[in-house]
Amino acid sequence: MPQNSNTKFKTVKRIVKSGNSSDSQSFYGIHLITSSKAYNANENRLLSPIEAEMRRSKLLAGHHDGDSSIRKLRKPTRNLSLKPAPVIPTAPKSALEIRKKFIFSQLKSHFQKIDFQLVFLVLLLSLIGIMAVYSSTLTYNSSRFIVIQAFSVITGFAIMIALSFFDYRQFAKQYRMVILLNAVILLLTFIFGEGVTDNTNVNWINLGFIKIQPSEFAKILFIYSFSVHLYYVKDRINKIFTALTLFLHGALIIGLTLLQKDLGTLTIFIFIFAVMCFAANLNIWYYITAIAATALLSPFIWSRLNYYQQQRILVPFDATVDPNGIGVRQQTLKSMTAISLGGIGGSGYGNGELTQGNFFAKHTDMIFSTICEEFGFVGGITVIILYILLIVKIVKVALSCENPLGTFICTGVAAMLVIQIIENIGMCLGIMPVIGITLPFISYGGSSAFSVYIALGLVFSVCTHKEKVFFM
Repeated sequence: MPQNSNTKFKTVKRIVKSGNSSDSQSFYGIHLITSSKAYNANENRLLSPIEAEMRRSKLLAGHHDGDSSIRKLRKPTRNLSLKPAPVIPTAPKSALEIRKKFIFSQLKSHFQKIDFQLVFLVLLLSLIGIMAVYSSTLTYNSSRFIVIQAFSVITGFAIMIALSFFDYRQFAKQYRMVILLNAVILLLTFIFGEGVTDNTNVNWINLGFIKIQPSEFAKILFIYSFSVHLYYVKDRINKIFTALTLFLHGALIIGLTLLQKDLGTLTIFIFIFAVMCFAANLNIWYYITAIAATALLSPFIWSRLNYYQQQRILVPFDATVDPNGIGVRQQTLKSMTAISLGGIGGSGYGNGELTQGNFFAKHTDMIFSTICEEFGFVGGITVIILYILLIVKIVKVALSCENPLGTFICTGVAAMLVIQIIENIGMCLGIMPVIGITLPFISYGGSSAFSVYIALGLVFSVCTHKEKVFFM
């Protein structure tokens, strides 16, 4: 049979059964050629299925035919290296070591929950504040301001991180005691408080070695107590009796603040109250009623303010108030001038004409104008962008919280920061009344700085103590 390369029958072989060629019987058999890649080392041909099976059986049994061994024909593909066996973990022997490992695991789990982007924004704004305070107080020839500002930042940041370990739900049932404590603090400030000057509001308590502003901490207590109050009544908030209790809660704190004639803190309390009620889905008709009541009470509120405070409110809206710029309009005009001198790129760090001159509030309420004069429009818009990112991160924490109490707390903190930022920058631009509101993280001051860090500590507490939700 002719050999054809296209067929799998390669050969036809004559097979003889006996040794004698004359007597032997012959027949023809067909060898099937497989696609096995094992070659016969001596004949240099492919093995038949039967031969390949016999060769495999020998190799498995441990019989090797020298050069015909498949093991010798096979090339090594990689070099194997031995590695030491893993160490079997053992339990610590001492109770102290067990306690250390537990604390370390808890700290690691805690810090994994912290939003480090929010931490970075706080640190960056605090650093800008230290730089701005240092530059604006160079003409005072005293390191007191920068030392106090740096101490406030470091201590406040430590308090913020410490509060992240605090469970914000722990004192929820004692919120009535928080309301009472807040009222007592504001009442004591009204009785024993004093102003920095004769024309400023009496919201400072002199402890001899330091002056503190209790109203700054009253904002934090109000945010917490009012958040708990909203949490307990959220399902019936639009009932008249429930809305009345919320109004009385807010009116107590706002009224005590009004007695101190502290317009800045009063504005912050009103804004926080309105935003938190809105977050709790209070009906719009209550807002309309509140606006109408405020309009009716405005003559009484206006009469409770002294002449100097009235003039400060009228400055942005009435050009006839202090037209020469030597009274209540003086700081506003200097702030606007400093911002205009900064231009796009600024005059350089420590080289501001008004910042390094006679500008009284350049390191406190008007510190934004200091930044704009030395770093220009670029510096001012950078600070505003950082504040926007900070507020957005806090709102995201509020929206991601499963517990409404945490949502209300973050909403109150965001509202506090928003009104302070808008009012302070508006004062520097001459479009808002000058009512003594500091710029968060940047303005010089111990009480205001601590209050902002404590507020952010509550946000981190909400961030690290989120509810665990299980789906069945």
